[in-house]
Amino acid sequence: MKKHRLPALLLALMLGCVPAAAAEGDGWLISRPRDYGSFTDTAGTLYEQAASICCKSGLMDGVDDRHFYPASGLTGAQVIVISARLLERLSGGDLSYFAPISKTGAVWWTPYDGYLTEKLPALGRQMWYQSLQEHPKELCTREQFFRLLAAVLDGAWADLPVLNEVTATPDCDDQTILQFYRWGVLGGKDEYGTRNGDAWLTRGAAASMLTRLIDPQQRLTLTLRPPDLCRDVLGVEPDTVLLTVDGQPYTAEVLAPILAGTAYEYDHSHFAAMTLEMNGGTPAGEAVQTFCQQLLCEKLAQELGLDIAPADALYLDGYHGLTAAGQAWQAYHDRLMLGVLQALNGPLPSERVPAPEYEAVWNTLPLDDLGIRLRSLPCRSGH
Repeated sequence: MKKHRLPALLLALMLGCVPAAAAEGDGWLISRPRDYGSFTDTAGTLYEQAASICCKSGLMDGVDDRHFYPASGLTGAQVIVISARLLERLSGGDLSYFAPISKTGAVWWTPYDGYLTEKLPALGRQMWYQSLQEHPKELCTREQFFRLLAAVLDGAWADLPVLNEVTATPDCDDQTILQFYRWGVLGGKDEYGTRNGDAWLTRGAAASMLTRLIDPQQRLTLTLRPPDLCRDVLGVEPDTVLLTVDGQPYTAEVLAPILAGTAYEYDHSHFAAMTLEMNGGTPAGEAVQTFCQQLLCEKLAQELGLDIAPADALYLDGYHGLTAAGQAWQAYHDRLMLGVLQALNGPLPSERVPAPEYEAVWNTLPLDDLGIRLRSLPCRSGH
């Protein structure tokens, strides 16, 4: 006789043992301590779930019963309060800790500040945190918020699983901040993952980041496209030889930092650009002249017996749209020129500056509108 198997769900229904659906808050990094109503100004928007989770977790509150105001900014005082709540919750406590010490009026946020600086003593010595303390009514920047969250997570020994491989973004090579990208807590402002740290922090952005932090299901899987200044702006591959000096070829990745930096400076100084034009010069010409002076410094350093080592720094592909090799070359030669000028106690001998020989590809580069092209990148590339 043939036996028939009942589907698992039907069998479970017959036996009355269907597993309950996961309740909201299950799996969160912190427990859900309260219910919270919905907001009319986030309904149907990207911030609806973030606002709900942040308020239910006790980290944030609505502006009133019906409004969250996701586009409005958060002040330094408000961010300090949010961070203190997060640290207490991550440390196993609950919001009742603050009830006996909460204040009203102008100093309402100071007990939370005292809590943070007591639990995280190094915090009070950070200039960016001192700025929050000194200007509590001013809006907080995204950068300050990122750093404060990093300090809280470090103090609470919270180590999240790595979901993404991100070593740099166009405007960030700080590994402390980049951890948020690797955890899927921060995605950046565009396809490149631009941090935009100087911008004011909005309530919606803070809620989104906090939500991804406390609810693993909200974290991001990222596929960021690093900007490439050689390809995206100059229109050539990084290993393309652009010019030769004393028989030595130099590629786009080596020249890109100084080309971009010089173009950026003149693009942002109308007086300097006008003076350069009146003298028959161009930003690209100035960049190449400086580059050749840097090459001269290699010889002068040898003649002067200078031992100038490269900086002990980690350079990463994609930061400012540059390659790591290009950044390292530029940084070392900046140090070299400074050391030579100090040793000479005067200018470089102009008659010894070598002359470049340009490759044919040089004439195809969009050098006339380089400043405009740089503005299209998500950071001030090469500056």
